[in-house]
Amino acid sequence: MNKELVLSSLDETKQLAEKLASFLKEENNFPISIHLSGDLGTGKTTLVKEVLNYLGVENFINSPTFTLIEPYEINDLKIFHIDLYRVEKIAELSAIGLEEYLQEANSINFIEWPEKGSGFLKEPDISIFLFHQGDFARKCRVETSLDLKL
Repeated sequence: MNKELVLSSLDETKQLAEKLASFLKEENNFPISIHLSGDLGTGKTTLVKEVLNYLGVENFINSPTFTLIEPYEINDLKIFHIDLYRVEKIAELSAIGLEEYLQEANSINFIEWPEKGSGFLKEPDISIFLFHQGDFARKCRVETSLDLKL
């Protein structure tokens, strides 16, 4: 499934996040890897935060820009929000144990800036590409072979 959307407001981003979260709540084929690509300021972290809110994460959701990985847990589901923006060498991914996170049996992995892990990361289950469209809107392209309805 390839779908293009225009997100003109935070409310529209929240609607997309709610649909993604609903799909993830129903899914039982874990781990799931979701790659988010786009320039700075296109809303990758905002979208992940909104999905986490809809999934039921109640604690403060930090951006993983400096920590690289922020873990969350809901019931027995582990969620890893990963930001590779500051990664300069593939060897860093092994050093932080990224492979273990990605293989965690009952997990969802949100990976921002996946191109920084090219050659290390496996193909994602869902790819989300965000592009600036004017001052406030974002063009969003979602690609997946899963049965995600948007």
